[in-house]
Amino acid sequence: MSMSKRIESIVSELERLKLEQESPVDDLSRSLFNLGEKLAHLDTLEKAALLAEFNRGGPLEGTDSLNLDLEDLEQFIADYKEG
Repeated sequence: MSMSKRIESIVSELERLKLEQESPVDDLSRSLFNLGEKLAHLDTLEKAALLAEFNRGGPLEGTDSLNLDLEDLEQFIADYKEG
């Protein structure tokens, strides 16, 4: 992991701890925050794997492909960070 990624991770964790001290965070909010952190730190290979999973339809499982491209995934990640 690069030094800048490590610093970003530490700063993010400190922000999370500060927010938790100001007001307790419920499990759902913590889970959504963690998802946002994971999305924000995906590398190219991880994004490709996530995209493949989104686009995999499983008729026997009752799921359809989302037919997303990399631009769609990048927009989803950006929107999630803003929200």
